[in-house]
Amino acid sequence: MKHKVWHKYAIVYLAAAALILIATNLVARPFYQSDNMKRHKSRIYKECVVISDEYISEYKLPGFSLDTFLLQMKAVRMMLDADIWVVGADGRMIAATGENLDTTPINLNEKAPGLLDNIYSENVFVEGLTKEKALCAVEPVKEGYSIKGFIVIAEPMSRTFDETDNFIIRMNIISGACLLILLLVFFLFAVYHTRNLQNINKTIIAYTDGDFTAEAGVRGHDEYRDVALSAHMLAEQHANLVDYQKNFVANISHDFRSPLTSIKGYAEAMKDGTIPYEIQGKYLNIILFETERLSNLTNDLLDLSNFENKGVRLIWERFDIVKMLKQSSATFEGKCSQKNMKIRLVFPENELYAYADKGKIQQVVHNLIDNAIKFSKPDSVVTVVVAEKRDKVLVSVKDTGIGIPKDAIGKIWERFYKTDLSRGKDKRGTGLGLSITKQIIAAHNENIKVISTEGEGTEFVFSLQRADS
Repeated sequence: MKHKVWHKYAIVYLAAAALILIATNLVARPFYQSDNMKRHKSRIYKECVVISDEYISEYKLPGFSLDTFLLQMKAVRMMLDADIWVVGADGRMIAATGENLDTTPINLNEKAPGLLDNIYSENVFVEGLTKEKALCAVEPVKEGYSIKGFIVIAEPMSRTFDETDNFIIRMNIISGACLLILLLVFFLFAVYHTRNLQNINKTIIAYTDGDFTAEAGVRGHDEYRDVALSAHMLAEQHANLVDYQKNFVANISHDFRSPLTSIKGYAEAMKDGTIPYEIQGKYLNIILFETERLSNLTNDLLDLSNFENKGVRLIWERFDIVKMLKQSSATFEGKCSQKNMKIRLVFPENELYAYADKGKIQQVVHNLIDNAIKFSKPDSVVTVVVAEKRDKVLVSVKDTGIGIPKDAIGKIWERFYKTDLSRGKDKRGTGLGLSITKQIIAAHNENIKVISTEGEGTEFVFSLQRADS
């Protein structure tokens, strides 16, 4: 049954992927090319009109000063990146701004019949004038009702096609990203059903083997939940269930259920009118707050899962650690202003480079500064110090907050662990940040340590490999 479910999801996903790619490459391309061509036609024609009205009007064709006119037209050509031709009423070329042009007299009525009769012409090629097929716009130069000549602007056709190609490439990149997200959605949806059945089955087998500490880990309020609860009743007679809340699945279930309950309660209250419309904004903010908690927890869980299953994959690079810390600290400006706090950076005058995974180290710094702000008192300062020691770069994040009790220092790296002092303050935290931080630093074969005095503050110090300047 499981294979059939996955097979169906795979077919749906592949069909959706095929439709998206077909729509992008076969349907969107001609529409965009058509619109792009219209934009280019409109642009060069407007310039034809401007040249005819503002430049040619100063002269009387024929007989005007070509040197002065060509000097002006070369400036316009640089702006347009297109050739400008001045043509007599008989179709004879008078002047052109292109480079390396054939100086042999050219008559456009002979070389490009019909060109001067239309406002726009595509795929125009005139030997001696154009190096490739061009898009042309034509504007007659009139004196009264008499046509004295023409202004022609010629732009390479390849430009519109190149722009279309670039647009399609960008669309394919966006489509690829969307397909990856869609793949994740399909994967999670399918996993939900199969994993619930597997978890329930494994739990029952564990109970029959005498392991009454097993937990199905089924969330929601559906038939899966009912079956899991029925199986769980078999284990309630054993005293070791007191440790139930300490295992991994229980923590996940608790941290998900609490915000979901708030979201569900406030949403139902707004739906049935218990909460008046005038004050719904307050409760919508609470819902957004709880949603952010769920999002943070999910992201942290995915990070931990990837770290444990695949290991911490590092992309090593040489980067300016001071510059990175400045950028990371700047992102906390809003949080600092809320508590009237400051972040003080202390770093050497010379540039200091580290060799590590920049993205992962930014995540470490973000976790440490976020914790420092979270547990600091208003009007205080978080100090970030960067120093070099032999072949190492040392980074310190220090606060003057509530500190960590001595008996809890060894436990702060555990998943979901929160000290009693932090539970009232850390409403946004998932209890996973320091665990992730520890794994990232360990993957770099470096160390992180904590120095803390309860009631005075906490300092985290980690090391990185120094890169040669």
